[in-house]
Amino acid sequence: MTTAYLVIIGLAFWLFGIFVISKKLEKAYFTPDPKRRTPAVAFRDDFDFYPANPYSLFGDHWAAVAGGAPLSGGVAIAQWGWASGILYVLPVNILLGSVHDYATGFVAMRQRGQTLSEVSYRWITPLSGILFVFLGYIAIVSFCAAFVKLVIVGTTGFPALFIPVILLGVIGPPSGYLLYKKGWPVWLVGIIQYVIFLIALYVGLMYPVRLPVEFWYLFLAIIGILAACLPNWLYSEPANFMMFLYMVTGVVLLFLGALVSNMPVQFPALIFYDPKLTPSGWFYPGITMMVSCGALTGMHVYWIGAYTCKRFPEEKWVRIIGYGGEVLESVGLWTAFLAMLVLPVTEFLPALKAGWTVAYGKGFAKIVGTILPLPVDILIMLGMWVALVFIISTYYSGFRNMRVLGLEFVQLVTKRKITKHVEASRWIAAIVTALIVIGLAVSAGYLYVWALFPILSTSLAVFSFIIVGEWCRLHGKNPIYWRIAMLVTLCGISLPAAIYGAWWNFMAGGYIPGVVSLMAAIITLIYVAEWARKRWRRGYTPEEREQFLKFEEF
Repeated sequence: MTTAYLVIIGLAFWLFGIFVISKKLEKAYFTPDPKRRTPAVAFRDDFDFYPANPYSLFGDHWAAVAGGAPLSGGVAIAQWGWASGILYVLPVNILLGSVHDYATGFVAMRQRGQTLSEVSYRWITPLSGILFVFLGYIAIVSFCAAFVKLVIVGTTGFPALFIPVILLGVIGPPSGYLLYKKGWPVWLVGIIQYVIFLIALYVGLMYPVRLPVEFWYLFLAIIGILAACLPNWLYSEPANFMMFLYMVTGVVLLFLGALVSNMPVQFPALIFYDPKLTPSGWFYPGITMMVSCGALTGMHVYWIGAYTCKRFPEEKWVRIIGYGGEVLESVGLWTAFLAMLVLPVTEFLPALKAGWTVAYGKGFAKIVGTILPLPVDILIMLGMWVALVFIISTYYSGFRNMRVLGLEFVQLVTKRKITKHVEASRWIAAIVTALIVIGLAVSAGYLYVWALFPILSTSLAVFSFIIVGEWCRLHGKNPIYWRIAMLVTLCGISLPAAIYGAWWNFMAGGYIPGVVSLMAAIITLIYVAEWARKRWRRGYTPEEREQFLKFEEF
């Protein structure tokens, strides 16, 4: 097997998903209505809700979802050989993962831009909604804390990244102002951003700056709070669009290098289990424990729902941004997968222990070096820069989602809507979240949960498929696809990942992660039981159906 064949196989899967599967879903379930107002138009507040430029929104959405998790997953699954991604990641992505994002985005949009945890609270039971939002908040907090550590490792290890990383914190407002207040075309704003960051990368190489870790903790806390509390058009979206441009650059360079060099991979097809070569144990269900982003990410129920769906200018963009965004996340995973497969196994395992961002940088340099004749250390730094861009873009949107979910959790538990001091409550929620995230990063407490992110994420996918199935029932559509998706996810991915994760952690002496893994399985089963008790056997009365359909009229 060679890198060129792996790129071609990946492209075949992704194109089939975009042009066949998503089109069939649009025709059968999610037909856009050009006459309907989206929440962005109906509830416009120019903070969370506003009709975004669709191209800027597409870039923002992909940058927001495609964080460090798909890269770390691509690095991790290489341990089982080059066939592991073909057997699991690609089919799961186009049949479940991208379908999940498209479906939940459409339902959330039709439900006035509400999160599906709020929808679950109303349609199923209050307990189901609270479990939904609690699991989501815990998972996002854990990976944002992990991202803090990864950014600090990158910036302290590579001082040349100081200037471009700092620029990420300030590029949003001027770009958003030009795009949304002055009406500049998105392509022109993008070119300006791209050139500015090329200059920043060059200046960073000429004048590297090394600062203590305390500075970076403070910096990351501040930009997280700003991303959560400033209008989306002013801060997160334009910054993420710029990062999207650099993520595309990294993907294109790596794929071109893989195609041109046609480099042979250094791993066998499949290693089901080898105590020396597969530190995560058996291929299955180990791969379900190690990867969700890029395959099936239930966490995206909040990215497409609480973040992106509030800005769709028209319904036709849901398929392109929802399904296409998750396909591109799989593309991001594939870059890391390829970068690992070209490293010798004897080099891969030490690099993996040293930190996956370092391993990614080495593999990136080896592939891209075949088309860019630059020094190896420069190419490794470029790979590290691409990895940091993936991480920080999701960090921004993660903070915005935690602000939403934190306030939502308080409202669901207290059964009281926050109507007074709304702005102050946003800042308080963001500051509390920043304290939790930085605290978990400093204490390394995130390690107890971060490794379990795929388990928590696939549990949320079970919840999401249940809600989409109920939406179809209420609209008189056959929910069988969503019932099958829920059962496959529950029995084939979520529960095996949680049970195996508990066993694997207990055997390694990780008792707290093992308990957390079991808790994820228990919460998932409780949610399914709540749905079965309340909705599965009983149909909807005409009054309930009328009330539901009326809620979607806005």
